[in-house]
Amino acid sequence: MNKELEELYAELEKVKSSNDEYLPEYGYSTKDEIVQLIEEDIKDLEEEMNNSECFCSDDEIEMERTSLCMSLGISRYC
Repeated sequence: MNKELEELYAELEKVKSSNDEYLPEYGYSTKDEIVQLIEEDIKDLEEEMNNSECFCSDDEIEMERTSLCMSLGISRYC
């Protein structure tokens, strides 16, 4: 989730620094609309992270998943 949050903040800065009022990579939506949507996504993700019962990092979760698959004798990736 931290990586997603970092990506959203980077995307927000990219949009804010754009000189165009309408952004073609976002379906020609206005810059203000895109900023508002990204800020909502950031807020939602931060709330989800704060309410989450899991305090594991993304790397720890991946290690858990890999260990589980190895113990079951199944492939981690299809």
